[in-house]
Amino acid sequence: MATTTTDEVHIDVFPSAPIAPVSEYIFSGFLEHLGKCIYGGILPASPDTFPHSPRNLAPADQFTPTPKELLTPEGFRKDVLEVLRDELNTPLVRWPGGNYVSSYHWEDGVGPLEERRRRPELAWGGEESNLFGTDEFIAWCRVAKIEPFLVLNMGTGTLREALNWIEYCNGTGDTYYANLRRKNTGKDEPHNVKYWALGNEVWGWWQVGQETASAYAVRARQWAHAIKLIDPNVKLVGCGETGLNAWDGVVLDELVDKVDLHSIHLYTGFGVRDRTKPEREYGRSVYGPDAAEYAIEIARGLINKARILKNVSKPITLAFDEYGVWDNTVGTPANGLRQIYTFTDALAMASWLNVFVRQADIVEIACIAQSVNVISPLIVGPTGLFRQTIYWPLYLFSKYMRGGTSLRTSTASSPRFTGETLPEWIGTIKGAPSELDVSAVLHSSSSNRQRLCVSVVNRAEHTAFEDIALRVPFEEGKRLEGVEVEVNEMWEEDLGAVNGFENPERVVVKTRKERWSGRWTFKEHSFTLFVFDL
Repeated sequence: MATTTTDEVHIDVFPSAPIAPVSEYIFSGFLEHLGKCIYGGILPASPDTFPHSPRNLAPADQFTPTPKELLTPEGFRKDVLEVLRDELNTPLVRWPGGNYVSSYHWEDGVGPLEERRRRPELAWGGEESNLFGTDEFIAWCRVAKIEPFLVLNMGTGTLREALNWIEYCNGTGDTYYANLRRKNTGKDEPHNVKYWALGNEVWGWWQVGQETASAYAVRARQWAHAIKLIDPNVKLVGCGETGLNAWDGVVLDELVDKVDLHSIHLYTGFGVRDRTKPEREYGRSVYGPDAAEYAIEIARGLINKARILKNVSKPITLAFDEYGVWDNTVGTPANGLRQIYTFTDALAMASWLNVFVRQADIVEIACIAQSVNVISPLIVGPTGLFRQTIYWPLYLFSKYMRGGTSLRTSTASSPRFTGETLPEWIGTIKGAPSELDVSAVLHSSSSNRQRLCVSVVNRAEHTAFEDIALRVPFEEGKRLEGVEVEVNEMWEEDLGAVNGFENPERVVVKTRKERWSGRWTFKEHSFTLFVFDL
């Protein structure tokens, strides 16, 4: 292990340079009818559900039924609900897809269970029972205290179908679909779904109903106009690509006056696993989120350009509604995208979250893909679950970084990573990534007390930073030295360390409190979140 000297590196946090409040929705989730996300994650793994699930799942007789005491009265997995609601405090969840939505017809999934239509599932293969539909999702959201976010089918779906779905969910009048909801749920109250996305990844060759950017933009504009007529209070999310593609520019130029958010998707870690060259795997994984930050910055410019051209005064924000650490050579369609995450992946996740905090003025929503079993922080078995390595950064950020104001930080003195990144253009276009990756949030209360939270990822694989100064120039009379600080630290010598049912706490957060001296030693490949109560 190498070390650097104190004089070489420091970290600056600027309370006098606020960026924006951190949206609670950047800690959101995503559910798709894929693998064991719904059937075996949200609902129990039982012979009643698995025969109708995707063909990549094992036969029903290989599953142990989930005991009734582990289920809520509504039939949902109690342990999953408790983690998402009580630990992660998940504010919003996107459903039903994902690629799945482009051939999903919502009326197949409402009404009596025995009358629901079982359909071929075109996105991931197999058959869909439609046992989990709109009313079940809304019921789950209510129990989980989660805001629902629905995606419209712009693949095989029609505008009429979309309008009917919104009427079904939000209608309060004496109309057919509002009354159908009342009949199916036995309640008068509407579902009140606020966020609606205009399709999913319509640009992708794998998508049912793929379109060109111009064709999609024209159709989405028509849909947006009609949707606002049936419910002017909804927030519409336009379908972007990665934020830095030609698609994004074309779509924004057409839709910027019709939508409230622009969706972008990006995963880091694709094709990372190379056991013969672990140093290559590490660098391509932990520095990947720098690409997401650059994509956000480009998307910001495209949004502003489009607003200027159409003279749009209202702000348009970003919904980064699919993101995550996904190695598609490990989590594959054949195994239902079940990926067991390493400690390296946890560091990448912490850097992802640093990006969203630093970009708080433009990112309104971020949905980790996905919430349960599928490239997820949680892996569920018939009678229990375990928290993956990537769970812990998400838990810490959700607990400490939401609700405050993001502050500008500087790691200008940090060494830079010059190895191979994924994508490769990070180093040449955005610039060599900083080995120290930092974000900070300041919380203020009515009693004039403040809490400063600082997240630091030392992404250097073999270098520790000893006795580093954390410089925070508060106004006169306020200083950090001598203040009690809560230190939440993640470090493992083994970068390949994983959690599992046999060893669920192999990788966890270690927390302690001490008096702050103004300096800190950051272990090699570590994640540290400081909480200062001022």
